[in-house]
Amino acid sequence: MSQRKGFGRNHDFCLMMVLSLEKTSKAIIGNVQRGLHHSLRGTLKDTRILYFAFMKKRTIITMVLVGILGLAQAQNNSISDKHLQSVTAISRVLGDGRKVETVVLQYDTPISNKSLSAESYRVEDKEVTRIYANKVPERAQQGVDGQYVIIEVKAEVDLNAQPQKPTEADKEKKQERDRMQGGPGLRAGWSTGGNDKYPGNAVVTQIADIKTSKGKNYKANTLPIESTSEKCLVADDFRQEEFISPYTGQVLPYNIYLPKDYNPAEHYPLVLFIHDAGVASGDVTHTLYQGNGATSWAEPEAQARHKCIVVAPEYPVITIDDNWNYSHHLDATIALLKELQTKYSIDPKRIYTTGQSMGCMSSIVLMLKEPDLFAGALLVAGKWNPSLMGPLDRQNIWIISCEGDTSSNSLQGQAVELWRSQGTKVSEATWDMTLPKEQLSEEANKMRAEGNHLLFTHLTGGNHRATWFVAYGIEGVQDWLFEQHK
Repeated sequence: MSQRKGFGRNHDFCLMMVLSLEKTSKAIIGNVQRGLHHSLRGTLKDTRILYFAFMKKRTIITMVLVGILGLAQAQNNSISDKHLQSVTAISRVLGDGRKVETVVLQYDTPISNKSLSAESYRVEDKEVTRIYANKVPERAQQGVDGQYVIIEVKAEVDLNAQPQKPTEADKEKKQERDRMQGGPGLRAGWSTGGNDKYPGNAVVTQIADIKTSKGKNYKANTLPIESTSEKCLVADDFRQEEFISPYTGQVLPYNIYLPKDYNPAEHYPLVLFIHDAGVASGDVTHTLYQGNGATSWAEPEAQARHKCIVVAPEYPVITIDDNWNYSHHLDATIALLKELQTKYSIDPKRIYTTGQSMGCMSSIVLMLKEPDLFAGALLVAGKWNPSLMGPLDRQNIWIISCEGDTSSNSLQGQAVELWRSQGTKVSEATWDMTLPKEQLSEEANKMRAEGNHLLFTHLTGGNHRATWFVAYGIEGVQDWLFEQHK
């Protein structure tokens, strides 16, 4: 249901008034024009009187039209239910992006939990799983009478999700932006440039009567109501900052997360996450919303096991391409990490890098350029020229790639064989990517137990993007990374 349908009868009434006034306006203008024509035979004074009369009436009509349309639009964007005070959409970032999982309705009085069912409300384009009342604006195991109605909706990873395909005009615009920003100017496939949207809003309709805790009936209302505020769990805990490149003077926006109880007297590991080409040139928060490559390290459960600082830049261009070209933005990234070490209590022996696709390739280049900077790396769905990766056999690296991603799987496999030919042991295994995260963690622990510092995991089937839908947030993989020290 589109937002325009929310106007209802009031919108139809406003539209009728607008059309009526439009006809009146045309009639007035026609009469004035005829009057002006005839007045040419009269005095200049008569002509001026007619002209100013016309302009005055036209101004009044215009103001009325604008007022009516503004009223209709304001009505569409506001809460029409007099008992409803706010509608908050709460989302979480999953492997394939931000998704709304809860909608919280705040009423003017406590609502009877018994009067609610999963059929009390409809949420546009979403599957409702539970509805109940609560005294606080959050999920609960059991509902109780309270001022808040909690609507839980289904939110899960779609392993087949594909990005929005840009138009030719979009591609030309991005190529020009690359040229202006000093990027390679080559596109790494068509899933590039910040076109994907990760909405955090919700549109709710009350489709059944509900009751207050005192028995008063609140009738169903067919008017859809859009959320008045949005929250994105974990992602909202990141702060947005800017770094000025010492090499070009260009701005590199980035997101940074600090542990809840950050203490300058302690030293924290740092995880650098580099996004793929899909959100290059997007808003600074897109790297937080496109998938959980950044947020998975800041989840409460992850922080309980490994407190760390998380840094996620948002690159204005593609930093690297499939022809092994890369931009100066990677040098700026190294400079950013060094500056952050002067501002925060970062353990220099526990700085890690991770990234997906373009971010994986960028991480490889960073390790080749600065072999003593990183204690370990998680490389997801990426590749690099295998003949240049020989020196990385001394690094701590875990590679994850889908079997359906032929390019990544093949080239990373060649790098692994090169490392083995140089006398380095590499743990290798194949996992079913559809397994629950708990079972994937068990598989990861089996590989960890082998004690090798180079690991290569193949995910069954899948595709390029599906790799990072699964790879992040696996406890066994995270535990391995934080075990690595320089």
